[in-house]
Amino acid sequence: MLTGDMRPISEKRQRVERERREHRVSRGRWGRFHFENMPWLEDVFKVMLRTVGLKRRGERNALALSVESTEFAFDNLPAAFDGMRILFITDTHIDEFPTLGETIRRLAESVSYDVCILGGDYNFAYRQESGMAYLWMKQLADALVQRSPVYGVLGNHDKYAMGQMLADCGVTMLVNEHAYLENDGDRLCLVGLDDCHYYEAADMDLAEQGMQDGSFKVLICHSPEMYQDAADAGYSLYLAGHTHGGQVCLPGGIAVVTCATVPRRILRGKWYYGGLAGYTSRGSGASGVCVRFFCPPEITLITLRKSTAAAPL
Repeated sequence: MLTGDMRPISEKRQRVERERREHRVSRGRWGRFHFENMPWLEDVFKVMLRTVGLKRRGERNALALSVESTEFAFDNLPAAFDGMRILFITDTHIDEFPTLGETIRRLAESVSYDVCILGGDYNFAYRQESGMAYLWMKQLADALVQRSPVYGVLGNHDKYAMGQMLADCGVTMLVNEHAYLENDGDRLCLVGLDDCHYYEAADMDLAEQGMQDGSFKVLICHSPEMYQDAADAGYSLYLAGHTHGGQVCLPGGIAVVTCATVPRRILRGKWYYGGLAGYTSRGSGASGVCVRFFCPPEITLITLRKSTAAAPL
């Protein structure tokens, strides 16, 4: 794929982008009674935080970004990719955090990695676009592409134009598409889906068109909600964000509000589902209300290892 090229915008995404405020999220047992359809709850929560004196502490927590390191072992990993390191950055919501781009750049330069993956939600609001999000994501993307190949997907807060801008910066945007990494004659396939949560535009069949049989497949999808489909389709690793790990949690990291229809064990960190391994990042930014409690932000350094042991169930 050439720099700047992206798959044309899908009819589903076009329709939702046109609907703007008219679009409603409908998920899980509560259907359309979803907190994303009730933005006034954010104002109520802000008042509560100011009343109990926790707003500033939560804001400081939201800026305490660090690198989280983890490893996955696979018996089917091509030998040439044993030890491959992926820097996974997602949910920047960068226009609400003036210093976040520089912090991410500095942290990225402090670690060694082979490829960078951007997991979506670059904009803060999900119904309006922000010029600052475009400016600061461009600055960050320009820095990241100087260090390694960078791949990206779109999230539920992102318009298609954000992906075009990132592609123009040199990011290979995977919008229901796949790309191969090659090393010493071995191949690893990265498959990126469009947003499955808000736009409902993920199309795995389209993304896999022309894929070689038997490929070691890594799925990149903004939300972990495609985990069953990924397992059924024989993926080995699933990288996601979207949940922020709960963002506002009780002690022990117990999420108060979840924004994905998945089991709680899939909301954050490392998880397994059948033969599928996954990682759901807590994200590097915050949305709705720019605070965090018992759920610090992260960018993630993921190391792939070859192993003869099967993944745990």
